[in-house]
Amino acid sequence: MLNRILEVYESCYDITRYEGEDILAASADFHEHQQGFMLIRKAEMWSADRHEYSFFYSCPELTLPVFEECVERTKRLGEEKVDPVRGHMKSSVVAVFLCDRAEPEAVQALKRYKFTKNFNFSLNGWMELHTAVASLSDDIFETNAAGRANAKFLRNMVHPAPVKKKGRFFKLLGSMLD
Repeated sequence: MLNRILEVYESCYDITRYEGEDILAASADFHEHQQGFMLIRKAEMWSADRHEYSFFYSCPELTLPVFEECVERTKRLGEEKVDPVRGHMKSSVVAVFLCDRAEPEAVQALKRYKFTKNFNFSLNGWMELHTAVASLSDDIFETNAAGRANAKFLRNMVHPAPVKKKGRFFKLLGSMLD
């Protein structure tokens, strides 16, 4: 599953894989710069940088101590990468847990987890931590409130949704083929 997820991430993210006994399997970095200007590029009105730093943990079983240790590690690694300079808007730090089984206590802690850090009263942006778990044998895909979009993505990686053909053309084509 990790390979499938990283294959999708490859198109837009900088992927780093970690080998060894550690449960940190990979990380993915995404950087986006937007700017608005008036008539010419030298007359820049605003600019905003958005970053996402994802860390993928692979373990056979997600327990509460493992979750707490990994989320603190993710927070520390994310704070090292965030550079809150002028123009920095938001940095999302994501901890994704891929496991065979997850303890209910760990899943509840993951769902309740919340961390946000403002830089210079949000004038230099903020950082928030998203958490997500994909437990394959339990068929659990959960996130905290900040990372809701990640649950749908992980669920679609394991159980791809069928492609729906909508519109009059496909209805007409289907009736012609019957």
